[in-house]
Amino acid sequence: MGIRYYMIVFVLVLIFGAQTSATSSLAPPPNIRITNIPQLNNEEQVFICPTDSNIIIANWRDFRLGKRQVGIGRSTDGGLTWTDSLISVVNQVFFGDSKQSDPTMTVDRLGNFYMSVLDWDAFGMSGGSYIAFYKSTDKGVSWTGPVVHLSVINTDVFEDKQFITTDRTAGAYDGNLYCAWARFNAATGSGPNRMAFVRSIDGGASFEDTIIVAPPQTSTGCGGNGISAGQFPIPVVTSNGDVHVLWAGWSLDSGITCTGFQAIKHVISTDGGQTFSAENIVSPVFGWMIASNGTNTYPQPATDADITGGPFDGSMYTAFTNIGAEDNARSDVDFVVTTDNGASWSERIKINDDANSNLNESYHPWLIVNEEGVIIVIFYDTRFDAPNYFLFDLVAAYSFDGGETFTTNHRISSVSSSTSNLKTSAAYDPIEINKPESSTPVLSSSRAGLIGEYIGVTAFHDKINAVWTDSRDGNSEVYTANWYLPILEPRLISPDDGAYFITNPTFKWATAWKSDQDRYRLEIADDSNFTSMLSTFISDTNFVLPVIDLLEGDYFWRVKSFTSSSSDSSEYSETRTLTIDRTAPDAVTLLAPADSSIILDSFPEFDWSDVTRETTVLYDLYLSTDSNFPGGAGSTLYSGLTESRFVPPDPIQADTTTYWRVVSRDLAGNYSTSETFSLRYITFFCGDANNDGSESPNILDLTFLVDYIFRGGPLPEILAAADLDGSGGNPNIIDLTTLVDFIFRGGAQPTCSP
Repeated sequence: MGIRYYMIVFVLVLIFGAQTSATSSLAPPPNIRITNIPQLNNEEQVFICPTDSNIIIANWRDFRLGKRQVGIGRSTDGGLTWTDSLISVVNQVFFGDSKQSDPTMTVDRLGNFYMSVLDWDAFGMSGGSYIAFYKSTDKGVSWTGPVVHLSVINTDVFEDKQFITTDRTAGAYDGNLYCAWARFNAATGSGPNRMAFVRSIDGGASFEDTIIVAPPQTSTGCGGNGISAGQFPIPVVTSNGDVHVLWAGWSLDSGITCTGFQAIKHVISTDGGQTFSAENIVSPVFGWMIASNGTNTYPQPATDADITGGPFDGSMYTAFTNIGAEDNARSDVDFVVTTDNGASWSERIKINDDANSNLNESYHPWLIVNEEGVIIVIFYDTRFDAPNYFLFDLVAAYSFDGGETFTTNHRISSVSSSTSNLKTSAAYDPIEINKPESSTPVLSSSRAGLIGEYIGVTAFHDKINAVWTDSRDGNSEVYTANWYLPILEPRLISPDDGAYFITNPTFKWATAWKSDQDRYRLEIADDSNFTSMLSTFISDTNFVLPVIDLLEGDYFWRVKSFTSSSSDSSEYSETRTLTIDRTAPDAVTLLAPADSSIILDSFPEFDWSDVTRETTVLYDLYLSTDSNFPGGAGSTLYSGLTESRFVPPDPIQADTTTYWRVVSRDLAGNYSTSETFSLRYITFFCGDANNDGSESPNILDLTFLVDYIFRGGPLPEILAAADLDGSGGNPNIIDLTTLVDFIFRGGAQPTCSP
């Protein structure tokens, strides 16, 4: 299909919360348990060997010895069977009570595997941790190391969350090993931290000096220096060899007030990791929370780049857990892309397609790009446990168009897991806090140490392998699945289900297979069983204008996907409805305030007649100081009103003619406009009977009232200003007496009622 061209359609696509797609009907692939031990296992990573796709290496955090260690899994048959072991004691920085944690992994272009762990002796030294590297040149059969990144072990710092990657571009920096992490003060174990970075240019045999790519932040309003830079730094290499580091942190105002927002942040090195730019913002984010099942979630940026040389080469993609304003305090997996090497980033879109995303939660994504530029994302999701949304599953989604759209989601775990079954490590590792094991969510119970903070996915062309923490066996085991990239029923994007239109809409759905190899069949019918098909249209794009003119009425539509290179096809997508409506609703009759009214209330109630119609009718109230109703200053629109009475929340402009009218419209956009009325809100001073603007009653006002009462003179323009006794009605002898008493006898100040 080539590079997709964006289209402006009637309905804005990918509006958060508007999509109602369901999970794919495709069955999960076989699930395989790697570990079989009664202790805690979590925080997995996995990579396929690029020179032998039968070899797959995984690692994870392992507590089988009663303390944090690192387990290694190896498969020689593409992930069907596995052996597992621990890093040998002789291959640790410290002996005795040495602990290891936070395992990460990468593989270079030639098939050399690298593993990094945190290694520390919590009781024998100052509590500092040290980043240790291991390398395998024989596809995971044996490992050399550890090599510590510091020439002198520094017990003054506590390193954390060290993620690694290699340059696989075959360019000037090919084979470089990069590591980014959060550095804390070992004495306090807390902030202010900074984002640190180191590189090796000799295949992990040695490491250069550490670089601080993001120092502690400064904000005068937040107390000056001493604000942590963030957490979860992820290094990524783009196709030109540039090194990027992304992490979750805060964007703080440097001024006198302590303001800011959570954000994914980013720096770039254009010289192979020797120097880095100033940081910029990838996307605002809010993902630090405890999910309804008691799991800690984090907005760490799962990131990879397209280095394939294909149509999306150079793009960099980031998925992250996020709670947007539209998410009802429930987390989604959101996604952004940069096509200009991090200079700018797209608006975020939502990867999870669950119909109840405002009730269930999606979190802990991991992302990788395969050799054809296909983006593969896995994440945890609670959608399959309605209505409680406590149990969690592993779910996948794929993008074939450079992240413009993501497929219908694909369930990977065949059995849901419960956080209540996750093994606590409190009995084995004093660093872990004991968490209650309950059958119901415990919102105050942090379970980060149980489920871990990340998972892993890898791919070699169409072959995918994922690893995750699974509790179906009553324990925290490492599970895996391997499967081939599927063709899924299309994920419908627009029109939204139940949408109304005046003209034929553009139909759009997510790409379901590879560029230049996908075909789609759009079907439109006037019955839900599609027995009377009105249109069947074959397209090699994922957006279509119907080839027939749709008359007024209700319609059903669905899409089926095919591969042009084979006979494979998907199931049908969900079915959506739409309505073509070209009949405008009746115009309303304006009732109050009456035309040319003089009003004394700056918050008048506007009233008009109801429009009776089978479909929904909304009202738009226009106010303007110009009878032509221009936009801008002096014009106000109150849109989408459902009732025929409305009191504006903003006051009417005083002593100025205001024009008003009401537009009645339906959901398709048909509309009718009422006539135009005017009103004038007048402010007055009590006793200013002649309306000359005097703030205190005087002889001229008295003369005006005498003329009106005894000589048939003109009625005061503002009756309320002449109602000096507050009794209402037209001025009378009592009002006149009150005014005489005030002017000549020093009587009480007149009191008028509006």
